[in-house]
Amino acid sequence: MTERPEQVVSVPDLPTEFSEIEMRCAACKTIWSAPVARRVNVATHPDARYGILLKTIHWTRCPLCKEPRQIETIFDYFDPEQRLLIQVRPDWEIHAGGGEDWYWARYEDLVLKYRDVDVRVDVVFGLDELIAKYLGGEEAVAAARNWWEQRRREQGQS
Repeated sequence: MTERPEQVVSVPDLPTEFSEIEMRCAACKTIWSAPVARRVNVATHPDARYGILLKTIHWTRCPLCKEPRQIETIFDYFDPEQRLLIQVRPDWEIHAGGGEDWYWARYEDLVLKYRDVDVRVDVVFGLDELIAKYLGGEEAVAAARNWWEQRRREQGQS
């Protein structure tokens, strides 16, 4: 029996992409542009994983009245080490009348979009589902909180 060398498959190049979204303050009606990630590559931006676990990703404050506001936007989570690409959609979408049919339609769109890239894909609705299914659940959240507290302590000593 002859041995066949394993075919080497390169990691896809899917860089982190940023954009801006127009926001309107519910309290004072001020309009401003806030930065958002459209795709997060956790190999090149590892702090993004912590932002997801701590649920600090995609938050902004009104520049006038300082009211905090979550930015509900669709983004892709990419882990090249796992060859995993997850589209994260707002959690309310799945309950807004679409249900399972909505999931399968979004999943099919994602499969078609990345059909030429060697990655597994999935669609989740909200950070909680992403964390539970792919990032290690509550244990990972607790570890991220510990990491954050340690980081704050170390920065306070500097």
